[in-house]
Amino acid sequence: MKIKKIFIWIFIMIVLVFGATLGYMLILDVPFVDGLYMTVITISTVGYSEVAEMTPLAKWFSIGFILISVGMVGYLVKVIFDFFGETNFNLAWRKRKMEKQIDKLKEHIP
Repeated sequence: MKIKKIFIWIFIMIVLVFGATLGYMLILDVPFVDGLYMTVITISTVGYSEVAEMTPLAKWFSIGFILISVGMVGYLVKVIFDFFGETNFNLAWRKRKMEKQIDKLKEHIP
């Protein structure tokens, strides 16, 4: 179930990236690669220069996109770390529990 949650969030992030790319393309009147570039530098918070003059609408779009994307990326990272951390922790815990139960067995015949 947790792996499904990871794939759902990755899909949501892909939709967000293409949606923001389309938004930048329409607002700034730039080609796809420039819209994608603006999206990636915004999500990554790198902050290289913009590809076109930022209008007030483009600035508001960027502010909203930053707030949404940083939160979503943070949550996706949390879900992934939870999956790997919990999987390893559960496996180690179950193995240790099984070894203790085996050590308690006396004169056991299968």
